[in-house]
Amino acid sequence: MAGVHIGDEQTFNESALVAPVNLISHATVRGAVARLQDDHGIADADTAFRALLTVSQRYDVKLRHLSAAVSTTDAATRTTSGPAPALSFSLRGRGDAPKRSDVLADLLTTAVDLFSAPAGAVQLRDAKHGGLCIESHAGLTEQFRHHFSYLEDEGSAAAYATAHCEVVRVDDVAVSPLYSFIDMEVLAQCGVRAELAVPMCDEDGRNWGAVTVMFDSRRPRVDPFAVEMLHGHADSCAQWLRWYDQAVMPRLVDAVHEVAAASVEEAAGTAVSA
Repeated sequence: MAGVHIGDEQTFNESALVAPVNLISHATVRGAVARLQDDHGIADADTAFRALLTVSQRYDVKLRHLSAAVSTTDAATRTTSGPAPALSFSLRGRGDAPKRSDVLADLLTTAVDLFSAPAGAVQLRDAKHGGLCIESHAGLTEQFRHHFSYLEDEGSAAAYATAHCEVVRVDDVAVSPLYSFIDMEVLAQCGVRAELAVPMCDEDGRNWGAVTVMFDSRRPRVDPFAVEMLHGHADSCAQWLRWYDQAVMPRLVDAVHEVAAASVEEAAGTAVSA
């Protein structure tokens, strides 16, 4: 358990026990709940939260992602969008309501397979707070997922790749200036010795995040052709994410408002009956 010593007593840093991504998730959900309460005149925060949770579970979309969309989507800011762009690595991006998690999982599987790597992650910019969140992962320990769950600056290969929209190769994480001493300790304990981070940039040049493959040995052999292939797949995914946020998320936001409005009507009917 994380803690610090002051004299002969030990005090515990409770925030260290909570993954950073959970802290920003709670803030995002609270913002969406407040928005729903204001828009629909809902006095009970639990009722607004249930509207979010219902749609999140119905369409298998992360509550954090849905909440960010509810907080930021207005009818006046919506744009029309055509059919889903084809993905170079997956066939699961089409349909009426494709699952974002499926597409990210397919990108990660493709990345790990290209380099025969033991671990990897897809990290995307949070729509509300701007930092990088781990959205899909394979072969990573709980300690790694906790420590790197949300990154606000360039303190990792993935964060640097995202900020500069360039491929970042780290042959030895133990001596990389990208990482702090604490980061290096976590990487060492998790068996990560080297990394390759590839940015995800759409056709407008927006940096969505990065896909990272991780190696259990220093200075791994990396096929340049595989890097180019992954770069193409990552950009393909970024273009699809852009389409998803324009075409799919507004419909999910509408669904949240419909559930919230129905809850208000149901409560009003119950009050009249009583």
